[in-house]
This record gives sequence, structure tokens and C-alpha cells, in this order.
Amino acid sequence: MQFTPDNLKSSDTTLDELVGFLSEGVAIFDAEGRLRLANRSFQDMYRNIADVLQPGVPWNIFLREAVNRGVMPAPVGQRLDEMESALPDGDDRNDTVQMPSGKGQVVALRLGQTSDGGFVLTQIARQVQSDQSNAAREAEMLLRKVLEACPASLTMSRVADGQIIYRSPAATELLGSAKSSFAHFAHREERADFVTLLLPDARVDNMRLTCLRANGEEFPAEISARLIEYRGEDVIVANIEDLTDELAVKAKMDRQKEQLFQSEKLSALGELLAGVAHELNNPLSIIVGNAEFLHEEVDDPGLQKRVGKLTQAAHRCVRIIRSFLSLARQEPLDLKPVALTRLIDSAIEAVSGDAEPTGIRLSSSCGADCPDVIADEVQLTQVVINLLTNALQAMNDAQVGTEISISSTWGAGTMTVRVQDDGPGISDAIKTRIFDPLFTTKDASKGTGVGLAYCQRIIVAHKGQIRLESTGPSGATFSVELPLA
Repeated sequence: MQFTPDNLKSSDTTLDELVGFLSEGVAIFDAEGRLRLANRSFQDMYRNIADVLQPGVPWNIFLREAVNRGVMPAPVGQRLDEMESALPDGDDRNDTVQMPSGKGQVVALRLGQTSDGGFVLTQIARQVQSDQSNAAREAEMLLRKVLEACPASLTMSRVADGQIIYRSPAATELLGSAKSSFAHFAHREERADFVTLLLPDARVDNMRLTCLRANGEEFPAEISARLIEYRGEDVIVANIEDLTDELAVKAKMDRQKEQLFQSEKLSALGELLAGVAHELNNPLSIIVGNAEFLHEEVDDPGLQKRVGKLTQAAHRCVRIIRSFLSLARQEPLDLKPVALTRLIDSAIEAVSGDAEPTGIRLSSSCGADCPDVIADEVQLTQVVINLLTNALQAMNDAQVGTEISISSTWGAGTMTVRVQDDGPGISDAIKTRIFDPLFTTKDASKGTGVGLAYCQRIIVAHKGQIRLESTGPSGATFSVELPLA
């Protein structure tokens, strides 16, 4: 604001009254640099030098006392003095300097010349944020953005009552919006263990436990936490990680490793069986040839029947050896439409000699209407024989059960054959290993662990599936799925 003799003259209003109405702090100095007038706003800003702000005090005394009494920083006083010295006579040039005044305020000081050779010092206080306040606000905003975007499930809760103080959006999505962290733990004893582990060292890393989703579903989790002080009380800052997907991937990798291991065992076993089959092939050819010769030379009907069975068994041995060689060499299967009823009847006939002395009945409900399947007849017959033989041996050893039955169902291009017995069943301890190569519960003289492993390999080669469908005190049921012709 610039003052002139014209705007200071009034018949009804004195100079003091006019300047006193201004909300700005105003101090008027004459051409000699002596204070003529300081309004109330200006005096309020310089209360510490109220005794100095008297009419007639020189400009340099005002600046010196303001600086010495801590009202004005020395650089500001020096700058104002330079500004006053630079005011030429008759120049309307204005300049401004800023001065902090505390409580988040800054004062803008402006020096302007009057037409009578004096000058006016005006100042306006403005509310501003200090650099520290701005930095703190920016840091708070950054932290909030980071927490809102963070994929980690972070919670902050009281130790005493578990009340949630803060929960990240990811934690809300995973755990829900319960008021207490107690609701996150599926088992009370696990939370007790967690707190017990946390208190001594004020930290827990990668502790496995079971947590609850918002819908009450349990899930495997891993928790890491720190114990801190917040507003005078102990609180827990924790990150809970859902391990469902991680454990599923790990289980899948374990299965793949196990499958690879089993495949390697089968390959090694195939090479062994190929060598054994080659060694047995020559003596078995002699048995087959002599059996056929005896069948032609013997006239006694009873002996002919026995020799016929010997010949059939010898030929079956030849086919089995060939199937072993085929598997060992991974040769293509001889796939063609096969009458399932005829195949099952052949398998039952092959093991009936072992079943009759024990009183165990073998039966089949597969009738003439049973459709054909696409299979290698020799190898598929061996699978059924193996399943029947395993059931017979288990029932004989345990002296439990009297019947083994074979049934079939079909539909949607698939045939399912079930071999069911009423024997002792298979215990939970071993049912996951029964298809492992070289695994057997039989005595060394009765089993080698080859049967079910090769049955599985044969069925997989047929683009089918074999599995233990059920087991228990009332027996076991194996199912074999095959494509229909």
C-alpha cells in the first residue's frame, strides 16, 4: 500500500484512525527514517519490542532491537536494511521478503516509499505448512498408498484382547473383517503357541498353522510377526500368507517326481524281465513241444485231458513271456476288438485250479450283451488273471472270504470292469503303494511285486485306468476302465 499526502488528509478521520483500521501490520517512517506511526496489527506482531515501537525511534534501532530480541532473524533484518537503502527519492519501487513467525505462519514484509520521502513497512501473516509438516504429510500419504496396494495380508492387533487396529485390504480379502485377530486362528492352541513363541524375542518367522477365511473355511497358512509398542501398549504386526496354492504345487511336483521314479523303476524292471524271458524261452519251447507230442501219443482219455491242460498252460506261459518282452521293448500293442466275456472266462478258467481246493467261488456277471473293448487280448487277460490271483492269495492267507466276482458296466465310450472279493481288504497303510514296482506284502516264495505295477503299465498303454476303488473289512474292489470298440 502506498501513502500520499492526499490519501492521508481527511477532515473527519485522523491518520491514526485510518491506519488503525487496516488488518495488515503497518509502520510509517518519515524522510529521516524515524517511526511516525505503527498500527495495532503491527504492534501485536512485535510485542517483545513494544517499548521500542514509539514515535521517533530510528529505523536502524528498530531493526537492531528486533534482531537482538529474537523477533526478527538477522538475515531478514539485513535484507530490510538493504531494501531501505536502495529506495531512491521519488521511486515507487517495492520489494518483499518473507520471515517465519512460528505456529505454521510466515510473514511477508514489504517496503514501499511515500511521496514525502518517507517509507512504509507493511507485513501480512499467512498460514503455511513447514517443510517438516509437508514431508511428514507426504510420507504418511506414501505409506498409506503402499499399504493399500501391498499384496501382503498385514494386520495390527493388541496382544491383550486381539482387537484389530489396522488391516490391509489384502488381509480383509483373505481373512474377512472380524474385529479380533482371534477369529483368524482355526485352533485356539495354535494361537497360544504363536503368542508364546512371539513374546520372548518379539518376533516370529514362518510359523506354520491353520487359519480361517471369512466364510469359515480352514486353510494352511504361514505367519510372520513382530511385537512393537504403539501408543503405550504392545501390539502385534503380522503377515499371514495363504499356502494353499504353494502346497498344491508342491504336492503336484512330488507326484511327478514319484511318477518319474516309478517309471525309472519299471524301465529297469523291464530290462530285467526281458533277460529272464529270453532265458526261459528256450526251455519253455521244449516243454510246449513235448506236451504236444504227448497229447498225440497218449490214448487214455484221462491222461489226454491232463496233457491238454499242460499244453494250454505251456502256451499261456509263452504268451506271458511274449507280453513281458513286448512291455520291456515298449512295442506297439496288438489292439483290436476283443469279446470281454470270452476274455474273462479264460482268466477265470486259468485260476480255477487254484481256487477249487480252497472252496473260493469265482463268478462273472458279464453276459453275452457285454460290448467288445479295444485291447491286446493276451495282455488284458494277464491283468484279470493277476487281479484274481492276488485276491485268492490274500483270502487264503487271511482265511477270510469265500467269493470273488467280476462285473462290468459301460457307457459314454468306456467299459468298467470290477473285480470284487469279500476277503480281508487292503490296509490304509499300504493302499497308496500297491502299484509301486517291487512292492509286495507276500512272502518271497509267493510274490515279487511285479504284478500290479505291470497291470497298471498295461492298462495305461491301453489308454485306460486301473485303481483300487474301495477297500475295507468286507473286501476290496479293483476297477479297470477301457475304451469300447
